[in-house]
Amino acid sequence: MTVKHGHLVERVTSGSPAEAAGIKAGWRLLRIDNQTIGDIIDYKIFEADEELRLLMMNDQGTLRRIKIKKPAATPLGMQFDPPTISRLQRCRNRCIFCFIEQNPRGLRAPLYIKDDDYRLSFLYGNFITLNRLTDSEIARIIRLQLSPLYVSVQTTNPELRRVMFNSKHADRGTNNLKRLVKAGIRFHAQIVLCPGYNTGAEMERTIKELDLMGTNILSVALVPVGLTGYRSCLPQLQRFDSCGAEKLIERVNNMQKGFLQTRGSRFVFAADEFYNLAGLPLPAGNAYEDFPQLENGVGLARQFMDELEEIENWQLKALPGNLSATVVSGLAAEPQLKKLVAVFEQIKKLTVNPLLVKNLFFGEQITVSGLLTGSDLLAALEGKEPGDVVYIPAVLLKENSSLFLDDLALSDLEHVLQVPVCPVSGPLELIKNIYEKAGQLASDQKRRRPS
Repeated sequence: MTVKHGHLVERVTSGSPAEAAGIKAGWRLLRIDNQTIGDIIDYKIFEADEELRLLMMNDQGTLRRIKIKKPAATPLGMQFDPPTISRLQRCRNRCIFCFIEQNPRGLRAPLYIKDDDYRLSFLYGNFITLNRLTDSEIARIIRLQLSPLYVSVQTTNPELRRVMFNSKHADRGTNNLKRLVKAGIRFHAQIVLCPGYNTGAEMERTIKELDLMGTNILSVALVPVGLTGYRSCLPQLQRFDSCGAEKLIERVNNMQKGFLQTRGSRFVFAADEFYNLAGLPLPAGNAYEDFPQLENGVGLARQFMDELEEIENWQLKALPGNLSATVVSGLAAEPQLKKLVAVFEQIKKLTVNPLLVKNLFFGEQITVSGLLTGSDLLAALEGKEPGDVVYIPAVLLKENSSLFLDDLALSDLEHVLQVPVCPVSGPLELIKNIYEKAGQLASDQKRRRPS
């Protein structure tokens, strides 16, 4: 038996049953309970049991038999390469708006991979098109009730779908969606809006047809097309302007009123970027219902503001020692950053330096924080005093890693800046870290004083 057999363990979660059993990254999983593992779905079904017998091969090629007992449904804590275990299902569309087609050269290989894999949609919320889903895959989704899934619709107009997906198979996606919905599979849908293509009456037609599919379509997110500075040999597309964004929000508000009466849900939600572009206030938190499409940038800004408003009600004490902090965000988050600074200025012994960073890597027209790179941060901080610590949005980093999109690591920035660079998920984590960091600095200074 060679080391090519089995499924490569890319990472073992700290504190997991797998780590406790001595399993390490670089090992290979061969069998569970003497059964082969076809893909990540099979693995997830197996790992739900309380007691498992694993056949592994370590990085030296030695077979290891490992017995693990754990609470039912507790994950083993192994991540695989590829994440689907079996071959990843690649996207065969050439969408006119595809962000990956607009990436610059020189990025790490995974950033050029386009997946269209229902397994990743079920497990991680990746958006899929359903355009090339096979009958056997549909049958498996229905049999296992893999739900909810996340579908990238764009339009239900067959001719327009073929244009926008640049695929002769694009009309299959809508038919497959209807088939799955009828079988009880629930979906969250997104529409990437491209002015001149699927906006206006076409957008309303698509939303109406999604509504008619029934309540198994749980939500629809409207997202503006993102255009980088590396777009070439692709159809000419327009960006939304402030007037277009304002008109869209007005339409969304009207549709939500109707859907509240007919569905008991607002159903359609506009991305935060539209509100920032239009200069309009964000809806209240309850208007996002259960925030079903946060990963699509729908409600992230509202959650940020809700956390900030919670902090406003606190009696904020002075820090235990002086602290100067740089707080980073993308240009689109300027309104939220200004309000954060105003609140944090009330904390004695704290100096907050806000830093709005231009996206030089993808192009200055990309303004969301999540697409900033390490090199963007270094360029923005060049010649500036970073203070005692630099805080960045956690969404800048690849999940479960310290890498930025351009392959720079947190440690690279810390080496250049000579201060800690701390990722935070929002104002609550930020303020907690600020008090902790100030306490550490005060303790360090006290220890260094001569006795």
